[in-house]
Amino acid sequence: MEWSMIKDYTYEPFSHPVMGAIGAVFLTVFTFLYGEGIVATVGMSLYTGVIALDWISGYRASKKDGSYASEYGIDGGFRTIFLFIVPALAHGVDLLMSTPNVVFGFALLSFGFHVWKSMTANVYRAGWDRWIPVSVLNIVADEIEHKIARSRKRIADKQKYLGDE
Repeated sequence: MEWSMIKDYTYEPFSHPVMGAIGAVFLTVFTFLYGEGIVATVGMSLYTGVIALDWISGYRASKKDGSYASEYGIDGGFRTIFLFIVPALAHGVDLLMSTPNVVFGFALLSFGFHVWKSMTANVYRAGWDRWIPVSVLNIVADEIEHKIARSRKRIADKQKYLGDE
């Protein structure tokens, strides 16, 4: 076997020292905030995924029904920061109480469930409800009604302030 036939991966973008430094800083901050191990890694990955899907479906739903407003999106940004601070504080409480991810897990599950309900209601509002089982729609029916009512209020306020008929 000739060595010249083997690809040299040292010049790939992700093997660059800067990328290594960014990864090292990210993992250090992540471990400090949320802990280490499978619970923190998988839990925060799922939590982040649900938050991202909530943003995507909420954006699409607001564009579809005409209730999109940048100020509401800015409030959502602050809400998202809050949603990422809560598990970090819960991890700190676990460290203080010497409990193995009990408070952290409770925070992820309780806030994650709320975000999941919001995401599912946004998926419904976006018109993607054919992929949601009826049993799930029954679980989030109150959130769907609340979001539709809030959307109608935002549309009415928008028309009132802009003078649209």
